[in-house]
Amino acid sequence: MARRGDARRARSVRNPVKAVAKLWAWGLLWFIWMGLNLAAFAQSSLPDYTRWSSESAYVERQILQQNVSESLRGLVANWRDQFIRASEANSGRIATLQEQILALGDPPAEGQSDPLAQRRRALNADLAKLQLPVAQAQEALSKAQGLVREIDQLIRAEQKSALFELSKSPLSIVAWPKALLELSDILGGLLGETFETIPLALTLLAGKQLLASFVLSLLIALLLLLAAPRIVQRLSRDLIYQRQGLVSSTGFLSTLVIAVVKASGLHFLLLTLLENGFLGFQGTLLIERALDHYWAAWIFGAFWLGQRLFVGETAVLIADGKQNDERNARLVGVLAVVFIIHAVLDLVAHYEASSPHALVIWTFPLLVLTALILMRLAQQPVASAEEAAALGASVEKTAPLYQTMMWLLRRVSRFVAIIAILAGALGYMNAANALLYPFVLTLGLLASILVLQRLVSDTYEVFLGKAGAGKDALLPILIGFSFLLLALPVFALIWGARAVDLIELWSQVLSGVQIGETRLSPGEFLTFVIIFTAGYMATRFVQSALKASVLPKTSIDPGAQTALVSGIGYIGIFLAALVAISSIGVDLSSLAIVAGALSVGIGFGLQNIVSNFVSGIILLIERPVSEGDWIEVGGKMGYVRNISVRSTRIETFDRSDIIVPNADLVAGVVTNYTRGNTLGRVIVPVGVAYGTDTKHVERLLLEIAGKHPLVMGDPAPYVVFSAFGDSSLDFEIRAILRDVNAMLSVKTDLNHEISAVFQAEGIEMPFVQRDIWLRNPEALAGGANRSKNG
Repeated sequence: MARRGDARRARSVRNPVKAVAKLWAWGLLWFIWMGLNLAAFAQSSLPDYTRWSSESAYVERQILQQNVSESLRGLVANWRDQFIRASEANSGRIATLQEQILALGDPPAEGQSDPLAQRRRALNADLAKLQLPVAQAQEALSKAQGLVREIDQLIRAEQKSALFELSKSPLSIVAWPKALLELSDILGGLLGETFETIPLALTLLAGKQLLASFVLSLLIALLLLLAAPRIVQRLSRDLIYQRQGLVSSTGFLSTLVIAVVKASGLHFLLLTLLENGFLGFQGTLLIERALDHYWAAWIFGAFWLGQRLFVGETAVLIADGKQNDERNARLVGVLAVVFIIHAVLDLVAHYEASSPHALVIWTFPLLVLTALILMRLAQQPVASAEEAAALGASVEKTAPLYQTMMWLLRRVSRFVAIIAILAGALGYMNAANALLYPFVLTLGLLASILVLQRLVSDTYEVFLGKAGAGKDALLPILIGFSFLLLALPVFALIWGARAVDLIELWSQVLSGVQIGETRLSPGEFLTFVIIFTAGYMATRFVQSALKASVLPKTSIDPGAQTALVSGIGYIGIFLAALVAISSIGVDLSSLAIVAGALSVGIGFGLQNIVSNFVSGIILLIERPVSEGDWIEVGGKMGYVRNISVRSTRIETFDRSDIIVPNADLVAGVVTNYTRGNTLGRVIVPVGVAYGTDTKHVERLLLEIAGKHPLVMGDPAPYVVFSAFGDSSLDFEIRAILRDVNAMLSVKTDLNHEISAVFQAEGIEMPFVQRDIWLRNPEALAGGANRSKNG
């Protein structure tokens, strides 16, 4: 026992060493296995060019045979995506090596030793090794792109050929009995198969004891179709009664919920019948197509759209001057039913291998019915200005545009309906279908956008709590415009654009535009906008802080404060633009060429604008005039109210504004009456009669001027005996005012005082007198006597 215990203890001592050794061994094997897998993954991540060679040859043969399809295009497109990823591999490392080689400089001339030759060769070898798979991928990429273009051209050519394919006219009465008999047989077979399947399905459900669950599912579907809409309508009426301001929004949501509930009920009913085996083979195909394409949603959605357009107090459109046109609302729903019947006939003709002429005969009545409904809807008169205002549009602004658009849509709708009927009657059914049905879908999409726009406008009014606020508000209009932009891809799909074309177009948009060596993508543009906006807002914040808090506490005069704030604004905006441009990878050195080209254009066409801009900067720096100065320029006099980059606004004494280009202030003669201070001289002319004591007049005028509170004592005012006038002795009071802005009021005060003092002193203020001397007065007297005697 003791020996066995000792042996066990010895093995336990040796076991940890073996365990550690095994652990190291397994770890080493695991690292080797992982390295091999990573190497294999790295190799497998590269495109299989051997497989591409064989598949591209197959694609080329199919193109030569003009046997192309969307699946073939998808095959080549997948290869193209692989080549794009491979061509972008190691781009960072390649750029680093190129920068390293560039940093070594140019190699020395031939015959001179190069101490960096070995390093240069090593870098070039590494670069060539990395560029080899990139070049191979780019070569394959160019071939794949060429194949995709060829396939697209062939597909478009096939679509164009099918669009203008001429078939037998559906008006050929001889072929109608055969086509109708074929359709009757198909429908009879479908109904017969369904009636035969129903008893069998009921028997199976009863045997599996699932009949109760089937009945419950059936009741739920019928409840959604019939009872649930009434409950939703009752709740919406109660909510509208409680909140009158939510009539439009609640009506929109309630009717939408009712349509969704009904569509869900019909969808659930069809799904129940399908899963419980109540349909035969043909019925199963039809119901699967209905479920996959949401035909129930299309039907009830169309009826809901018609209700929102023509029925109720919040109807978006007005027909025949009424807001409750149930007939037009039902016609919109009938259009959806016609679309679905057309799809059913297409499906039946495909699976039953019916003749193309039979399908033309089946679908031509549907085409005519759709055209007639479209013409009926287009016969509605244009709403009056008052009715347009009731739609949420202002009479003055939106009503003419609304009437014009409605008039245009009516004319185009009638034209499309007539052309579609004529084209179908002549046998161009593909062209007629491609014209009429996409046009109807386009009108439906536009109507949906109009309904959403009305909802946004009404919600905006409710949010503001002010009736009519959303009619011409900017925000609802912008949201409606964004709806229209978002719907552009849907419009393209409606009119036959392929999804792959839209995806490639979006990929090109995301890849950006190549400008020189820089590619600008939407993401980079958004980055530019965000950085520039942030810099602009920061600049405005600094300007506001300086203007409101910092500069008023300094001793800098207001003009210098304005110049400083404006200069910081220009510098901030320039730096924000510079940083934003640099952040998106644009080489600023390349902008020098653009700047040179612009300088030529500036020299010829924009020299006046640039001259005014530079003059504005000079005015803000040198400040020969400042805001609030009283200046005279070009014969115009007034106060400077604002100095901008291009012009200066001057307010005259009659309160009118004069916009003066800054170049006129810099290059022209400017009189600044308040530059540096508000001191200024006033001159008041005074005339007295001949014979007045001039010394006495001078003393009186000096006393009058000295008593005025705005006249400075140093320098003291003085009186000038200026001239001997025609009828007076002319004097002038010349005085320096503390505030030259009060010159007119000071003149008025001095004139009032002069008149009062002169009247008290008996000094006469003459008026103009003229002596008339008559030559030969006797001749005038003789002429007067002759006139009396005669």
